[in-house]
Amino acid sequence: MKLFSTRCFLSIAAAGVLLSSSARAATMKVSPTSPQPGDVLTITVYPHSGEKLTAIGMAAFDTARVNFYARKDGTARAFLGYPFDRTGGKFTLKARVQFEKSGEEKEQILSTPVAGRARNFPTQRITMRNSNAGKMSQTAALRKEKQHVQSKMKASNAAPLWSGNWVTPTRGTSSSAYGRKRYVNGKWWGQHNGADVKAPSGARVSAANSGRVVLSENLPLLRGNCIVIDHGCNVFSIYMHLSKRSVKVGDSVAKGQKIGEVGATGFVTGAHLHWEVRIGWEPVDPNKVLKNGLNF
Repeated sequence: MKLFSTRCFLSIAAAGVLLSSSARAATMKVSPTSPQPGDVLTITVYPHSGEKLTAIGMAAFDTARVNFYARKDGTARAFLGYPFDRTGGKFTLKARVQFEKSGEEKEQILSTPVAGRARNFPTQRITMRNSNAGKMSQTAALRKEKQHVQSKMKASNAAPLWSGNWVTPTRGTSSSAYGRKRYVNGKWWGQHNGADVKAPSGARVSAANSGRVVLSENLPLLRGNCIVIDHGCNVFSIYMHLSKRSVKVGDSVAKGQKIGEVGATGFVTGAHLHWEVRIGWEPVDPNKVLKNGLNF
């Protein structure tokens, strides 16, 4: 399976590929059609008979490049995160599709309406020791740490590495859900990118699904001992604040395999697991992924 190259598509389009308004090149479907913030949108492009998709370009929400991947049936599929800071309302997803038919390159603009539903997130107020809360003002260092993690999530495997349902990485009680509006010592800290599970230090942490480890290191400012797993098709899971990491970069991991232990490293008030699911860099609700899964 391959990633459809937006860069290749744009260069060909700039060279003057004929835009055919009469050709019915492809169709596009989005599911769910009425998403809420935190949902994963599944976008599928279907070529017409005798046509071969060669490139697809799309930008949506905070995602400058939506990555489409080829499927065995000739269609292409992408996942897109619906950001937690969006309100409900109607919007349109658009894609520029390049395809080949009878030796000719053609191009078509596809659009699909989506009716977003609002989602209200509660406010959470956290009290933290000043010695740790002082990290909030280290903006340059926080940005550097973020960019480092992002750099490890640039090249996802072009086929799914996950299979079946997703599993909760550790046993415990939910202490903070996705999307909560958080204040630390009265200062705005942003919305919660993942889900927190309260568990004792040393508790087992397992991979939420199968994949390949692309980051395993200590990032002491914010994330602490951190692991990132690439599940393919631009889907990643992240595990933070660990006391121990049991895998290294390049390791293939199975769903449910132990990858580390719960801890209290980084920017925390106590032992817990913070874990995320991201589509590219866009965080989505991990509990919805547990409930609904991801179908490629």
